[in-house]
Amino acid sequence: MKSLLVKMMSVISLLLVTTSLLVSGEVEDHIVDKIRLINPDIQVSVVAESPWPGMYEVTLSSGEVIFSDKNAEYLVLGQMFNLSQEHGFVNLTQKKFEKTVATELAKANPAEQIIYAAKGEEKAVISVFTDISCYYCKKLHKAIPELQASGVTIKYLAFPREGKGSGIAQQMASIWCAPDKAEAMDLAKHTGKVKSLACDDPIDKQFDLARQLGVNATPTIFTSEGVKISGFASAERLLSEIGVLN
Repeated sequence: MKSLLVKMMSVISLLLVTTSLLVSGEVEDHIVDKIRLINPDIQVSVVAESPWPGMYEVTLSSGEVIFSDKNAEYLVLGQMFNLSQEHGFVNLTQKKFEKTVATELAKANPAEQIIYAAKGEEKAVISVFTDISCYYCKKLHKAIPELQASGVTIKYLAFPREGKGSGIAQQMASIWCAPDKAEAMDLAKHTGKVKSLACDDPIDKQFDLARQLGVNATPTIFTSEGVKISGFASAERLLSEIGVLN
């Protein structure tokens, strides 16, 4: 009798584990299916358990994050914070997005960027979404020699503020098609002159990447860790923001 009871308990335990695994795997699918049922245009990239017990983190293809219970009956749109005496308020949503930004920028083709390498020891790398017509972009460009001398590598990506196909976008395409892209960029930033050229340029692709990363103005600067810095005031302030000492 005891032996039979043990066997039954073993079978029940196995069934419970199997069911748990199935349910665990089905929760994510259920959330995605329900969201698509409500609005098929919403594209979900990842569904994962969040640090918030009972809630799932749903990352959309747009980069936005929402939180859902396992039945997708209650959704929360916003940011998740962790509160502790040691660290205070920590924005977990922002931290995760910064990792995504760092990953996407690391995948960007260096050959399709305009790179101004640090002089001497490289202490920091920043990616800058720029526009050749913006005042503060030009101001940042004038500060590049000082940034380089301080050990900062600057990687330019294109973000024509007027959008794809605009006159500025076409001029920036010509810069990216130049034999010496840095020289063409210097000329455009300092004089406004751009020699018209055509090639298989990456302007549209970089514009789309910028939108994916939440860029809506220029210059927008990202550190290699994915931290966003909007605008430019001075080389000194930027060096302070990215933790580089002169």
